[in-house]
Amino acid sequence: MSLTGDGKPSSSKVSDEVAFLSDTLSILRDDDEISNDAFLEAGMIQGGLSILSSMITNGSSDDEITAQISSMSGKAEALNDRFPDLNAKIEKHR
Repeated sequence: MSLTGDGKPSSSKVSDEVAFLSDTLSILRDDDEISNDAFLEAGMIQGGLSILSSMITNGSSDDEITAQISSMSGKAEALNDRFPDLNAKIEKHR
């Protein structure tokens, strides 16, 4: 999913992704497809996206937004290393 519009992050697209992740992670946990640890750690990404959406809405600078995206990218890579099948399980629900 692209979270940008015209090359810049879009608050509405980021918010849509937060809602998707919230719903999907809950379904996966409730169906015992992911562990509680995976659910909680993926929630950090969801929270980071929520912060990103607020930053965009509040007019944060491009540098601040880029720093948030960079921080989240590192966390997402670590999450993928720890739970390598998580992304496929999430994307299956799109």
